[in-house]
Amino acid sequence: MPIAPGAVAPPPTTAPAAGRTTSATIQSSKTGATYELQVYLPPSYDSSTAPLPIIYALDADAAYNPPGLRFQNLKEILERRRVEAILIGIGGTGRRGTDFNLPGALAYHEFLTTELLPFIESKYRVDTAKRILTGLSLGGSMTGMALFLEGAGSTLAFSHFLSFDGAFGFQKADIDVLEQRMYDTRNGKALNATLFLARCGDTTSCNYVPVGDLYDKLLKRAYPGLTLVEKTYSKSHLATDLPAFDDAMALIFK
Repeated sequence: MPIAPGAVAPPPTTAPAAGRTTSATIQSSKTGATYELQVYLPPSYDSSTAPLPIIYALDADAAYNPPGLRFQNLKEILERRRVEAILIGIGGTGRRGTDFNLPGALAYHEFLTTELLPFIESKYRVDTAKRILTGLSLGGSMTGMALFLEGAGSTLAFSHFLSFDGAFGFQKADIDVLEQRMYDTRNGKALNATLFLARCGDTTSCNYVPVGDLYDKLLKRAYPGLTLVEKTYSKSHLATDLPAFDDAMALIFK
């Protein structure tokens, strides 16, 4: 079900309450790498017993929009919007060429779903029905591939896939195979997920065309239960990340 781009609610203007941040490390047997993690817990976490939605952010240690790293920038948006969700920043930007491209993306997805999720969710109160995955550029195409891999299986690990200016043209043939496998496997069964596809409006230096092509393809597939959102930003490739995340939070946490 596509959603047309439109106005979103502005964030509150008064000073937000601060949550708390901690860190951790996880070693993956799937990829053979060790990943640094940053964990943001919103203000309500310590004063409530309710499980909270959780956002897993790829490239959390990347300086895409200085002076803050991606984790810090996304955390500030959550605090400004008073979004009561846990944020998990996944480090390892130096491995993105391996982890976010096939065939390494297969092992990385296994790491996410079979190692990282259990590791985090054994420590924190998480609403497992509202898990969100977000990535930019190669991380954006990795986010899309995560949907295709899970859609070809029996269950979805994530409910929302936020793909920002994803590099879907980089391995187009291989990514098309994954999407086709999902389409054949679903065979009309509901795909209860949201895919937010953001793109930079520059048709030459951004992923404007491959993101648009994927959006059009998925629209024609008409997957039952799949909510599709496409938004184009008059920003550079890297600068698309923050307004896209801001808008996605406004749509998800109305």
